[in-house]
Amino acid sequence: MWKWLRLTTGYLLLLSPVSAVADRSCWLLAETYYEQLYCEVQAAGQGADLPSLLDFRRNNDKIQALLLRRPAARAGIDVAVPADTRLPVPASVAAAEPLETDNGLDGCQLDHQWLICEGVRYVLVSNLANSRLAGGVLKPSNKMRIPAFRGARDDRATRADYLATAYRQYLEKMMEIGLGGSTFSYAKFVYLFDDVMARGVDFAQRFETMFGFLKKDKQRLAVNESQPDSLALQLEHCDQVGRQLVVCNNGRKNYLFRRQD
Repeated sequence: MWKWLRLTTGYLLLLSPVSAVADRSCWLLAETYYEQLYCEVQAAGQGADLPSLLDFRRNNDKIQALLLRRPAARAGIDVAVPADTRLPVPASVAAAEPLETDNGLDGCQLDHQWLICEGVRYVLVSNLANSRLAGGVLKPSNKMRIPAFRGARDDRATRADYLATAYRQYLEKMMEIGLGGSTFSYAKFVYLFDDVMARGVDFAQRFETMFGFLKKDKQRLAVNESQPDSLALQLEHCDQVGRQLVVCNNGRKNYLFRRQD
C-alpha cells in the first residue's frame, strides 16, 4: 500500500513500511551514517513508520535526517545534523580511492574458490553457521576494536595508514562471527569513514555499534554458506591485506581469500 508523508519541504512518496525482521540484512547493506541510524532505529522497534531501506536511500541526507528524527528520539538515539553536501556513494571500487598497498599478486592465479601464489593457496571465505564458530564470539564481550582515528583527515599518509589498519581489523572480526562473505569493499569502508567523520561522529564507535547489532542478528538469522558458481574476478580486482588475506572486488561484490598454511 502506498503512503504519503507531508514534510515542511513538500511531499515525499513512501512505500509501505517494512519491519527490521523483513529487512534481514539491514546492517550489511547500510553504506552511510544515516543508513546505519536507520538500522539502529529499526532494531530498537521504533521504525514502523519508516520506508524500506531502499526507499529511504533515495532521499537526500536532509530528508533522511527528518525521517529519522522522531523515531530516533523515541529510541534515545542521537542524530547528527546533515552536512551542507553529501558525498557521492562510489558505484565501484574503481571509482573510489584504492587500498594503498603493493598487492604482491604478480604471477598468482585465480581458480574459482582458490587463489594460488607461488605454491601458497588462499581459499575463498564464505559465511558460516553459528555451529561452526569459535565459542563466545557472539557474546557482548567480543568487540570489534577498530582503533580511534587520531590524525588529521587531510594528512593523506596518516589517513591511508589508519584506514588500511582499520579495514584489516574489520575484515578479521567479520570473519570471526561468520560474516566473511558479506563484507564492505574498501571503497565503501572509506566512504563510510568520510561520511561519519564529516558529521563529527566517532567512526570506531559507529563500527562497534554495528558489530553489536550484527552479533545479535547472527544469533537469530540463518546465513547462506554456499559458494557462488562464478566470481567474475581478475587479479587487478584484488589487493593483499596483511599476510593472511586477499580482498577482491569486481564492482558488485566483495570477496575475501584467506591463506591456507
